[in-house]
Amino acid sequence: MRDFFKASSFKVLVITVVVLLGIIIYTASAGGSFLANILGFVSSPMQSIATETVDGALSFVDLDGLSREELKAMISDLQAENSTLREGQVKLYDLEQENEQLKEQLNIAESAPDTEMLSASVIGRDPGDVFYGFSINKGTLAGISVGDPVITKQGLVGIVTQAYATTSKVTCILSENVKIGAICKKEDGYSESGVITSNIQTAAGGLVRMDYLSNETKIEPGDIIVTSGSASIYPENLIIGSVQSVEKSENDISCYAVVKPYEDIRSVKEVHIILNFPGKGEEREEIPPVVSGDPQNNEDAEAGK
Repeated sequence: MRDFFKASSFKVLVITVVVLLGIIIYTASAGGSFLANILGFVSSPMQSIATETVDGALSFVDLDGLSREELKAMISDLQAENSTLREGQVKLYDLEQENEQLKEQLNIAESAPDTEMLSASVIGRDPGDVFYGFSINKGTLAGISVGDPVITKQGLVGIVTQAYATTSKVTCILSENVKIGAICKKEDGYSESGVITSNIQTAAGGLVRMDYLSNETKIEPGDIIVTSGSASIYPENLIIGSVQSVEKSENDISCYAVVKPYEDIRSVKEVHIILNFPGKGEEREEIPPVVSGDPQNNEDAEAGK
């Protein structure tokens, strides 16, 4: 049995050697092309896939094949495309900003349905103005006039003191030139009126004063101060701020309240201008709304009221 396997193994070995010798002899006579063909048969599909991929990439960005003028044109096209995208992004931002302004204006208008308002954005501030006045991007062409109150959803901000075709200047309630009839209403029915004023010291802290309070005033920290509406310059019940403290006035015959506006007027960016409201201009009191440095604006304010 063992001899049989040995004989069989020997025969297999002999046959294998003969086949290998035949392949070697044929390959030698064919110049090696037979073996190359066998290997090529196996590797050709992979080479084809790789070649197609590389060729596709080169055809997509074949920078070496482009001339200087073609490269410049490509760069110019890309820059133009980027510029278009940036402009689209800016327009989208403007639309979002306008949408927010309209929603805010709608909320305010719902509480005062007969009030006509216009949204605007702050476009500049005078670094030399210690009372934080600012300019807005709307003017007379949009219906704004000198004496129009300026608010945000947080409360009263100021009043228009100069109006041009497409821009206006707003003097804030922090200014010593602005006087506002105000009132404090408490839950127990008590109310007391006064005048909102300011000076350089209070303005530096973003605060205003409610002057002419009685020595027996019941106003206390935390009370809310609103416009009285008595002068028809500002609508009634516009929120101004909350009382921080109550102090004796300098003449010692009355008191005043230190009031912190709800809106940070020193950094406000979006505002609403009240163009018209019920009772506007119907009556006046002796509290001047504003004393502007421009006499013409004062005359306009007087004529408009």
